[in-house]
Amino acid sequence: MEGIHTPQDNRRAPPPVICLGAAVMDLLIQPLESLPAPGQSARVETISLGIGGCAANTAVGLAHLGVPVGLWARVGRDLLGDLLKQQLLEAGVVPSLFLQDPALPTKTVALLVGPEGDRRLLRGPGPSNALTLADLQAVNFAELDWLHIGGLYSLRGLIGPDLGRLLAQARAAGVVTSLDTVWTHFDDWETLLPLLPHLDYVLPSLAEAQQIAGVESPEAILAFLAQQGARTVVLKLGDQGSVLGDRGQTIWVPACPVARVLDTTGAGDAFCAGFIAARWLGLAVEQAVHWGNACGALTVQVSGATGGISSRSQVEALVNGLSWSEQ
Repeated sequence: MEGIHTPQDNRRAPPPVICLGAAVMDLLIQPLESLPAPGQSARVETISLGIGGCAANTAVGLAHLGVPVGLWARVGRDLLGDLLKQQLLEAGVVPSLFLQDPALPTKTVALLVGPEGDRRLLRGPGPSNALTLADLQAVNFAELDWLHIGGLYSLRGLIGPDLGRLLAQARAAGVVTSLDTVWTHFDDWETLLPLLPHLDYVLPSLAEAQQIAGVESPEAILAFLAQQGARTVVLKLGDQGSVLGDRGQTIWVPACPVARVLDTTGAGDAFCAGFIAARWLGLAVEQAVHWGNACGALTVQVSGATGGISSRSQVEALVNGLSWSEQ
């Protein structure tokens, strides 16, 4: 496609696990108790640029867990797009379909993080991933094990029937499919529902799932999503852990202990990385939820979205230190 370049080498097979979805640059400012008055300044400990966006964050987490992973994205052909690609490579993520478009700006999100780890987001212009179905026509799903959609509602060029077709193609080829949602300001929560029959795992936050289902309690949400065709759903409950709905069973999985919450950015994306890694390695679905909770707990104790998970052994040690009521 004229004017767009990608580092993909079409002669090489892609990594077996692919993340598709939001990919941005995060500008992290922390800790910020309040904005300074006009004409004044305030000192903070951290101002940094790093990988952001649901799919990119999850891909980095998977790479740190030793899973061979690639990212599919369309960002800008600009300095921020180049930096995003460089940082992905340094983290061990293969930008296997990474289109840089001169007509688009790479999206930037400013994260203003308070002393207690709470955050406020300021979003810049541009899509966080502008891929369309036409960009993916040459994909050979027979080469993949897993396709994860990170940040459904940010995929403005794919959301709707096109994404349903893509997921159907993937599952027909034997690919495991999963999806995380992200908040939407377009009030189009219902666009998830036709996708549910094409997904093996749905991994939303409780707040997002409440908007999708129109009910409050986790049990009612799981029942609604199952009626709509969902197979396995994990609701992320933050410091309350997670609840798993699988084949008619509802299982509450406790959170891992956290010494101090420094920054909640990327915790849900880290959960997805832990869950996917555990399942890809052949662990049971309930154990995969424990891995997800562990990765989320590690992430909230550091600054930024991708610095909490360092290795698979780190996560295994945290999981094995839990007192599981199920055992």
